[in-house]
Amino acid sequence: MGRQSRAEANSIHPYRVALAGGWGDHNFVNFLADGNVVVVQVQPTVTFHDRCGICSSTRQILMQEYPQGIPADADKDALATELYYRENERKVPIGGSQDAWGSVYPGINLLHYDFRHHNGVLPKTVTSLVSSRIARWFERHFWIVDCVGPRPEGYNPFDGGRFATKQVVSQLGKSGQDCFAAIKNRDVDALGASFNLCSSAWRKMLPAIFEHPTITEPVIRRLRYYQRRYPGAMPSGCGVGYIYVASSEPVPGGFRIKVNLG
Repeated sequence: MGRQSRAEANSIHPYRVALAGGWGDHNFVNFLADGNVVVVQVQPTVTFHDRCGICSSTRQILMQEYPQGIPADADKDALATELYYRENERKVPIGGSQDAWGSVYPGINLLHYDFRHHNGVLPKTVTSLVSSRIARWFERHFWIVDCVGPRPEGYNPFDGGRFATKQVVSQLGKSGQDCFAAIKNRDVDALGASFNLCSSAWRKMLPAIFEHPTITEPVIRRLRYYQRRYPGAMPSGCGVGYIYVASSEPVPGGFRIKVNLG
């Protein structure tokens, strides 16, 4: 699969990158332990592939509803809630609300999920980092490698079973907390460790993220390659798509993103 184009036809609508803690926004997960999901809103300096965990479908809805961009005075929480329910009207399997919140909230955000709040499907709190100093650090230490490919047709992350336990979900939630703290403290080693911790939890909880009859790429082998050589790495989502790498040095074949601070 070739590298994606660096040209973006629509420069108004940002993308969302989900880091450690993903799946904590689903209530089959956060009813066991609170979820903590890190999402980063990024400027469209790159045209990402569809079906790669970058929430392109959520972005399409925003582009249709707000062709000139989200109004500056919009109620972000209300807009994200509306976006979440609209996208999932006919979607199977249902998507998590991190897509909507990451698409609406600028900067680097920690979404906290408590099952007692809206049955765990909407975040209870949002903690945002919109410091340009932190954003620039993150941009220098976060790399995206395009080496796995889009999610195949017929792929379902639940085909291999769901193995959420309190221990695994707690590990997942910790990875999100650790990731956010690492970015806030500008600690690349801790950032990489949070990626590795999240990957480990995902593999225990939803093995089809990595291995599925429709996936022909050697996902685990490629992920381990980056985890051995750099502070840490994780997939971009179910069925993979991209591999995210934490590194203070350039990653061959990797590219950087630009955080959207609003």
